[in-house]
Amino acid sequence: MTMWLPNLEGRRGPVYRRIADAIDEEVQRGTLRAGARLPPHRDMADHLGVTVTTVTRAYTEAARRGLISGHVGRGTFIRGHELEGESTGGGPIDLSINILMPDKEVAALEPRMFQRRVLSWTELLGYVPTPGHRRHRQAMAEWLAMTGTPASPDRIVLTMGAQHALLVALMATVKPGDTVLTEELTYSGMKDLGAQLHVKFRGIAMDAEGMRVDALEAACRSTKARILYCMPRLQNPTSAVMSERRRRQVAALAEKYRLTVIEDDVYGFLSPERSSLSALIPDRTIFATSVSKSLFPGIRLGCVVGSPAMVEKLTAAVWTTTICVPPISGDLLCGWMEDGTAARILEWKRHEVAARQGMAKRLLDGYRAQTHPFSPHMWLHLPARWTTDAFAAEMRSRGVIVNASTAFSVGDEGAPRAIRLCLGTPRTRAGLEQALARIAEALAGRTMAARAVV
Repeated sequence: MTMWLPNLEGRRGPVYRRIADAIDEEVQRGTLRAGARLPPHRDMADHLGVTVTTVTRAYTEAARRGLISGHVGRGTFIRGHELEGESTGGGPIDLSINILMPDKEVAALEPRMFQRRVLSWTELLGYVPTPGHRRHRQAMAEWLAMTGTPASPDRIVLTMGAQHALLVALMATVKPGDTVLTEELTYSGMKDLGAQLHVKFRGIAMDAEGMRVDALEAACRSTKARILYCMPRLQNPTSAVMSERRRRQVAALAEKYRLTVIEDDVYGFLSPERSSLSALIPDRTIFATSVSKSLFPGIRLGCVVGSPAMVEKLTAAVWTTTICVPPISGDLLCGWMEDGTAARILEWKRHEVAARQGMAKRLLDGYRAQTHPFSPHMWLHLPARWTTDAFAAEMRSRGVIVNASTAFSVGDEGAPRAIRLCLGTPRTRAGLEQALARIAEALAGRTMAARAVV
């Protein structure tokens, strides 16, 4: 059997890191599968014209990322992905939730998780001020600046993720029976929160940049609503991004009609666009985001950013719902900002999302889709022969879970014939490719390929 050897052409950085990057890329592509044996150190060194020490450093780096494991007397092998249903045959491939897990960082973080503590263990296991410890809010401010939305720590209130941030924002601004303006297709979790708080949503017609300005102004006049919820950067589910001109138009309407804007920026960390509504109208905006989505979903840490007067209301809402955010989450963020982990994960996720978008564009070529090169999801329009629910059921029978448009639709106009595909959930690109191929088969009207019985 031919043993795999890396191609380092076109790669940058130290040689050992280029070798590790090549291994990483081939694992993601599915070229190197679990159990595949890598060349011995000497063979790899001879092939590449480098020292054995360089190969040893490369394998150590790959092991740090969780890609390989070495066994004395047996060799070095690609590790399996125990949680990967699409690789083990243990279940359907889920494209219904936006998760992009940096597995290689998990393996590297485990032995040094709390080496960079900011607070003492007594402080970490106790209460902290309801808005969050000052050092933790400072770390969040640094993260926001890194992702394009600078904010003062004094305007930041920490939350337990983005869902909690949106709940806190609503609690600070609405009462039962109020109307909240939002895009005609919007985040389903916000709809759930509205139902719990007994508020109504009014959908605003959209175009390629998100909500239309004329439709927003018409709704302001007809409803007298005072709250606007929107996602200007990488909107969920359509991936729309507001242009600078559109943001300024929306901000002007917010001033004209005295709207409080809840700006959901949970996917903004992926966007190359670096402006926000909160930068234009900071005293009219509650900015909500999360590092749970951008780093690790199990770290329930997010924030809301508001005016000094609004911070008091937001703090009261956090007190009512959870008293304070567990300080362990904030301490982890501090450490990851200091040692570069947060920056590495951010860079990896941007690169990985772009690669997966390219794959989706290639495999679903010829079908109408709304997306963005840096969006973690794709809004796929279905051929006329399909209803949304029927296609979702068909894909479940083919082992792929997708989101029907009904989950996102607001108002009485009816949901469009479309589905949302979350491209980050499969743990490897090979798993995503398998799911997208099944979707393409269904769209083309082809029956499922026969599977061998073993």
